[in-house]
Amino acid sequence: MSEQTDVMKNETHEAHEGDAFADAMAAVALIAIFVVTCVYWVSGQ
Repeated sequence: MSEQTDVMKNETHEAHEGDAFADAMAAVALIAIFVVTCVYWVSGQ
């Protein structure tokens, strides 16, 4: 029973790490889109 619980904890931990990576990539993408939009908008002025 203890071994099964350890496996479940490890899988949950890995899933959270994957979520954190996905969140970081999403944040970088949103910032990049914002910067590109601002540069495009300013260059058009």
